[in-house]
Amino acid sequence: MDSGDARPRSVRLAVAANALALVQYDADDDVHDLQRITVDLGRRQVAALQDEMLARSDTEAGRPVTTRLVRALGQRAWGRAARASDTLTGGSAELRALCSEAALELLMVGPRDTAPAPALTSREDLLEAFATGDVLLWRRLVAAALAEPWAGRADEHLALLDQEQRPSEFESVRALAAMARRIAEEDERRAVADHIRTTIASTGLTQREFATLVGTSPSRLSTYVTGSVTPSAAMLLRINRMAKRARVEAARTGSSGRSDEPA
Repeated sequence: MDSGDARPRSVRLAVAANALALVQYDADDDVHDLQRITVDLGRRQVAALQDEMLARSDTEAGRPVTTRLVRALGQRAWGRAARASDTLTGGSAELRALCSEAALELLMVGPRDTAPAPALTSREDLLEAFATGDVLLWRRLVAAALAEPWAGRADEHLALLDQEQRPSEFESVRALAAMARRIAEEDERRAVADHIRTTIASTGLTQREFATLVGTSPSRLSTYVTGSVTPSAAMLLRINRMAKRARVEAARTGSSGRSDEPA
């Protein structure tokens, strides 16, 4: 199956059929099917198609079918049975992670609700959001977590929950916090890599020449440029400083060269 396949309708129908099966039956075979679809399409594409196809059935307020799908995936990922059993229904760390990622991805797609997320400052408010909330409310909460991944709000929510008494809720909040911080770190790493590429380009030097200037190897500098490695703060400061010096030197040399030319 390929998202660029000549049969996009068949791809959409396969995703819709699997989503409805997970909602209606929640059988182990359906989780295996979700795994195969995810391998073929990718998590984000699957979530986008799930949201698109289920929206056609979700004519009631609160998107009840999509809400049930998130609940079904969440129960397999974070429910008490997920840690008590070694069968697929609860066990298999790989498939629990799959269901966790699928649930969270589904909460990051679809039309954005501009209303602010509720504060949820008490245990009762937090449990109410889990018990009676719907996918639209949960998307607002997820958006707030993504916007402020380091604010500590998730830690405050975890402090309100008893891990033994409310394992599903506790694990879901912890998974959301980890995902939000992972996404933030990936964005920061890309931003640093973009900055380094732009900085090197501004000097007019090759990467090999610039690596010599900052006292590192070309291969090491390449890892900074691609984002596979994030340099230390000291190295980033050196890159900026040496790039500024190279630009000043290039401007000085260029100016001197022009003044020596015959009129």
